[in-house]
Amino acid sequence: MEKQEKNQLIIQEIVKWKENHLLPEEQCDFLLALYTKGGEIKITDKKNTWLSIWKKLHFMFIVMILVSVIFVDYYYHIAWYTMTSILSITFIINILIYLSVRKNTSKRYRYLFIFIQFLYVLQLSICIFEAAGLGSYMNFVITANGAGWITFGYLKKMPVFNYAGAVLIVVVITYVVFFKYLE
Repeated sequence: MEKQEKNQLIIQEIVKWKENHLLPEEQCDFLLALYTKGGEIKITDKKNTWLSIWKKLHFMFIVMILVSVIFVDYYYHIAWYTMTSILSITFIINILIYLSVRKNTSKRYRYLFIFIQFLYVLQLSICIFEAAGLGSYMNFVITANGAGWITFGYLKKMPVFNYAGAVLIVVVITYVVFFKYLE
């Protein structure tokens, strides 16, 4: 981030503080005069607004596609190649969109995006194993995905994925123990 961009961001924050009365008005005026060097305040927020709307629409799109694919697979059992192609194409499009906007994304958006992509990979691996006739190994596939999430979280220093992977593995183990063997 350039110095000019940093100053612009700081100025925008100070203006928000002033509007929301988080600091006394005199202090806000002093800080604004300090960062603008006594000049006019130029706030360029149009780009960020459109980027924010774009990210919300993209997030809504990827969640909607994932939920609809899972719903269609569960209730209608469409052909495996159709399901796999829909998931693969959507996954690739999501990655390309994310790579084009990742510099301007928040940490929360990145975490949600990566988590949803992991759900895409989970659904894709389940679909492929079912198509190959290896449905009896589904618990292993889900556990392997959970282990992959833990590994990713450890390597990228993102503990939320460690926890999500651990929860996924615990759910699979609980399901196997209580619903498969105790029947």
